[in-house]
Amino acid sequence: MEQKCKRCGLKTALSEADIEKMVEQVTSMRGVRLVAEEEYERRLSICKSCDKLEYGSTCMLCGCVVRVRAYLADGRCPYPKRSKWIMEK
Repeated sequence: MEQKCKRCGLKTALSEADIEKMVEQVTSMRGVRLVAEEEYERRLSICKSCDKLEYGSTCMLCGCVVRVRAYLADGRCPYPKRSKWIMEK
């Protein structure tokens, strides 16, 4: 059965190679502020345990590829009411 993204309507899910290419492009762009590797891993871990993650790669709230968004210093978790990425104090 063909997978179709509920968010963007793509008829096939992104491949691992597609995602790797996207991450490589974003992390190599000039002027794009990135988080440290430790923060990236923390964010990604939160996303992987979220009930809104689809296909192991896509946030169904905003349609982003979480491995890309998690790297962006200005990236935010779109979870309703309160971002899951905000650290507890």
